[in-house]
Amino acid sequence: MKARIDAGTDVAMIGAWDAEQNASPFTAAEFADHQNSLERDVSRGALFLIHTGGDGGGPVDLYIDEPAPPAVRARVTPVAGEARLSLPSGALTVGGVEDYRSPDARITGPGSIVKVPAGDYAVRCYVAKTAEREPASEKALRRLVSPADIKYYDGVNQRGCVAGALTLLLFPVLSYPLGWKVALPITVVVFLAFFPLRQWVLKRNTRYQRLNAIIPIHRIQQADPTHVFELRRHDLPNQ
Repeated sequence: MKARIDAGTDVAMIGAWDAEQNASPFTAAEFADHQNSLERDVSRGALFLIHTGGDGGGPVDLYIDEPAPPAVRARVTPVAGEARLSLPSGALTVGGVEDYRSPDARITGPGSIVKVPAGDYAVRCYVAKTAEREPASEKALRRLVSPADIKYYDGVNQRGCVAGALTLLLFPVLSYPLGWKVALPITVVVFLAFFPLRQWVLKRNTRYQRLNAIIPIHRIQQADPTHVFELRRHDLPNQ
């Protein structure tokens, strides 16, 4: 079984845990010693924890009771060793550890949970290699639309972002002849009006709209994972 979760974190830690863990929030004392509390739960198999080295996130691919394909393994590198994770309810949650054993989810939601057979799992984690390379999704995308169309679509978006940023230059240009009190509201109005106006123009661009219905969805769905988790039930033979 394969699943994909878009996981993010604001504390540079992504984890995997049983959703029922959130029914037992950390006490005030445990939260005050948060890092040690997390490590204690890791040692008892209640939490699988990865330090990402920075905030943010991306897609996490999960392989349950099956190994990641060789093509995926070639694009990732293992992190640490095998760990134990207990999933008594079978509701596997993957996301920022700030939501682990928290009564108020801030960064996870229904899309962060995958139903798996209840039980104890051996977990391995892999992280995407940092070498510069073309994402695998781009090769597949070229089978859906032509390279010329991709170049056109990306060019329109890039020029739009640059043009939007350039509207902010109205402030220094207008400040000298008109004064900053006049230049500032003019700049704000032009900046805020630029993007809705751009969207209005693009809605009448049939080529752009055709590509916009394909390219961003494909890139999101087929993007290379930032992490790969392999979970294997303890009662299954090694794969």
